[in-house]
Amino acid sequence: MESKAGTLSLGRKFGYGLGDFGLNLHWQGMGLFLTFFQTEIMGLSPVWAGVTFFVAALWDGITDPIMGLIADRTRGRWGSHRPYLLFGAVPLAASLALAFTAPGFTGPAAVMYGLATHMLLRTTYTVVAIPYSSLSARMTSNADERTSLTGWRMQFAFLGGAAVSWMMPVLAKQFAGLDGAQGYAVAASIIGAVSAVAFVLCFLIVREQPVAASRMARNEGFWDDLKGFLSLVRRGGPTVQLYLCILISQIMVPLQARNYLYFFKYGIGDMSQADQAMALFGAINVLCVPLWVWLIRRTEKLTGFMVGGTLFAIGSLGFALMPEWSYWGAFIPLAVACAGHTAYAVCIWAMLPDTVDWSEWRFRRRDEGKIFGLAAFLQKAALGLSGLLMAAVFHGFDVTKGQGEASETGLRVVMGIIPLAGILAAMFIMRNYRLDLRRHAGIVERLGRR
Repeated sequence: MESKAGTLSLGRKFGYGLGDFGLNLHWQGMGLFLTFFQTEIMGLSPVWAGVTFFVAALWDGITDPIMGLIADRTRGRWGSHRPYLLFGAVPLAASLALAFTAPGFTGPAAVMYGLATHMLLRTTYTVVAIPYSSLSARMTSNADERTSLTGWRMQFAFLGGAAVSWMMPVLAKQFAGLDGAQGYAVAASIIGAVSAVAFVLCFLIVREQPVAASRMARNEGFWDDLKGFLSLVRRGGPTVQLYLCILISQIMVPLQARNYLYFFKYGIGDMSQADQAMALFGAINVLCVPLWVWLIRRTEKLTGFMVGGTLFAIGSLGFALMPEWSYWGAFIPLAVACAGHTAYAVCIWAMLPDTVDWSEWRFRRRDEGKIFGLAAFLQKAALGLSGLLMAAVFHGFDVTKGQGEASETGLRVVMGIIPLAGILAAMFIMRNYRLDLRRHAGIVERLGRR
């Protein structure tokens, strides 16, 4: 339950975290393995795999704000956002299995199948993810509790990422059969089933905080509501500052983690070490979340963002300048970067629900679903552009042609230099972010008096 001070019980936080555990089984499954699956199992070229990733991510981004608007306008005894956790669980699980199934197509048919299943997976993901993310603004208005809630969410998110980074290759190998394709299909089916259970449990445990009817989405037409929200976005403020940060950084920063498998195959030349390294990176993420939450609650969210960004920059630079191409020579700087990236994830998603209150105070309309939906659109569109950027680097340096100087340089660029530029740009954008704890508390107090 939630007290008048906005304090959430551990049970509520645990239940909310389960939702992101389920989401990251899909999100990290896509990010870490889908491109690899399409190129190495389905036989797509890196360029075509990058194109399918871009188109699917762009489609995903377009549907995000629309889903946010739908969630904001939903009314029912289970609330506005919770029902989508229940009804979207099974379709999302089935979509993951289809995306990791290779039907044996070649040429254009393989490209079209990869694109269609990728788009289906992202659509069903959106149906669950946008309402889920918006719940952090609906469950409590207490800024410290939102930081704690985001910490629980990120802890479970990284657990989900660690779980899928271990489960996918191990299960794929276990059920490989006569070809590698069968193993991935079975692995994705099992992972999807686990995620569905997590979503149902999240639905049963969490509760939405009642919101006065006067503060809910207005009774205007669907497109008028969306246009009204977008007109407010153009006026700027901390929400737009976060949007720019997400857009710029997500084009470049995720390239590091997305290329772990390529690094072990074409850089080190030993895929047997990949499982151990992926599990260790996942453990670093999980262990660092409570440390970042502790720092943020004793300072400011922006402080945690800047400290984490600095660590990520140091690690990325260390990888790019690594004198000897070896497992431990790469693992240490990547581990430092991994710890820093954890702070980025915690801070961004702890800051975003505060901007919902700022926007309501400034513009007299509450748009949590649309605010989170547009953030997800920018994130996913950026990730689509990231896929094209990755394809361009791989093509230019012939990364997948085997070990060699060109391949090594390409991996240094795509996993070191480009992510470094991305985090530095994000830190520059956020340098004068002004929605601190004291200002947010004042906004919540004024909203309560309306």
